[in-house]
Amino acid sequence: MSAALRYVLLAVAACLSVAGCSTPEPAAQSSTTSTSSSAQAIPSTVPPSEYRYPVDVAGPYNVVWSASEPIDLNGRAAELTRAYVESCQLSIFGRQYVYPGAMDAAPPPSLDTSASCLWAPKRPEATKPAYFGTLYAHILEVDVADRRVTARGCYSTNGRAEVETQEPESDELSAIEFSFTARLPNGATDPRENTDRAIPAGTGTRAPQFDVFYPWKFDAVRWDKPRPAQSPFKDRPCTQWAVDKLNQVPAFSGQSPFAADGYPNELTPKMFGEEGFPTLPQTPAWPVP
Repeated sequence: MSAALRYVLLAVAACLSVAGCSTPEPAAQSSTTSTSSSAQAIPSTVPPSEYRYPVDVAGPYNVVWSASEPIDLNGRAAELTRAYVESCQLSIFGRQYVYPGAMDAAPPPSLDTSASCLWAPKRPEATKPAYFGTLYAHILEVDVADRRVTARGCYSTNGRAEVETQEPESDELSAIEFSFTARLPNGATDPRENTDRAIPAGTGTRAPQFDVFYPWKFDAVRWDKPRPAQSPFKDRPCTQWAVDKLNQVPAFSGQSPFAADGYPNELTPKMFGEEGFPTLPQTPAWPVP
């Protein structure tokens, strides 16, 4: 595969991994204590307390979060960020699988804003394979001011593999950037603003069984929104973060993620299954309501 073609495919994959394109694995059971990981998916129109993570559709993968200092992963802004990315990831399997409250928090669907990924009303459903392993995600920065939260971060799919085929989801370095803006409507009060969201290790659920978004509303993402100029792929903050995560995936640890020309190098898994793509505990887990 030529370097230029690899670059094009990487860009396309980044757009399709999450319906947002705004900045996107066998079966090992979740190691997080939870009654929600083995139940059938329930449409997001049911009461939030009845929502169950759709393990039979999305697969038994977990998400491990980190954040730049001094961001608190259990703070409200980080909680909204985690819910946004995790729900966007589930939207690729069908709108009925998104987290409770995602449809109300998402902007009204339209052709111009169909890139918004919380609900993904225009995305074909049930077109993605189930995954096991670990999706790594990182919050680079958050800003909270004037009843507004903006966030920017990265996630990597290198730690996931397909349940059915055992093949890795990504055979090149995965370093995908996300960003969003959410606003608190005039007159609204956030009931979780002063909630103690930290939970004891080893407890909690894989997905929230409460409306984690209420009453925040997320700005629309337009397909034709101009994208700012970026530094070369190798020099971007998300790329540098993803290189470190790649070395934590046993299937790929020690491999060079870059070819001599600076483009992503093709990766070859050294092992498969849970040994190569371990499913780490959901971190942070979601508190029981």
